[in-house]
Amino acid sequence: MQILRKAFIWAILLSFSYFLGRSHCQVDTKIKEVEVIKYVKSKQEEILSRPHSSKLELLELMRTNQL
Repeated sequence: MQILRKAFIWAILLSFSYFLGRSHCQVDTKIKEVEVIKYVKSKQEEILSRPHSSKLELLELMRTNQL
């Protein structure tokens, strides 16, 4: 009976730690997505503010992974 009780307590602790870690992972993912969106938006504004950007220049920036 005591072994069964210890196994049950271990199962509860493991499941609790799993779900706690999973929730923290989701928060980190959302924060990183917001940071990427802000970075892309600032770079986009910087590139679009350049004078006389032609299609060829924009395509070249896309090929070099700057856009």
